[in-house]
Amino acid sequence: MLKLGFNFLVVVLLVLVVVFTWRTKRREKWERAGLCYSCGAVPHTIDKHGRICNDCVLTRKIQRGLAAFMALVAATIAAWIYWPF
Repeated sequence: MLKLGFNFLVVVLLVLVVVFTWRTKRREKWERAGLCYSCGAVPHTIDKHGRICNDCVLTRKIQRGLAAFMALVAATIAAWIYWPF
């Protein structure tokens, strides 16, 4: 059973390495072409990483807002469960 779990972990890590390598190469190609580094569209602005389009900026704002809300909900639930009464 331990060997099966280890093999699964190795396969997951290898898949992650392949995916991140592919994304990095794709992103570098877009950056060289002067496109949005996140999706490859025509850029509208420049941030600290390079050119980025408005849709990606909006998507990132939404993702950060949702992540903050989920963290707040998780902290509230954890405090409600573990708070000494």
